[in-house]
Amino acid sequence: MNDIRELKRDQLLAEIGPDVVTAEMLAERVGICTRTVYRYVQQLRAAGHKILSGPGFGYLRLERRN
Repeated sequence: MNDIRELKRDQLLAEIGPDVVTAEMLAERVGICTRTVYRYVQQLRAAGHKILSGPGFGYLRLERRN
């Protein structure tokens, strides 16, 4: 079974969609701190997820195309 970090990372990915969402919003929705949001986003990007972001902008995810 996945550990709590993997579950939270999966929840974070599910919350990032085609609409812009801030790190603060993500942290509140998933139950983690904003620093952890930044760390998990880096891990998700390293795993190949296309997550766009910018200072003062927030996050959004591009869907993977097969």
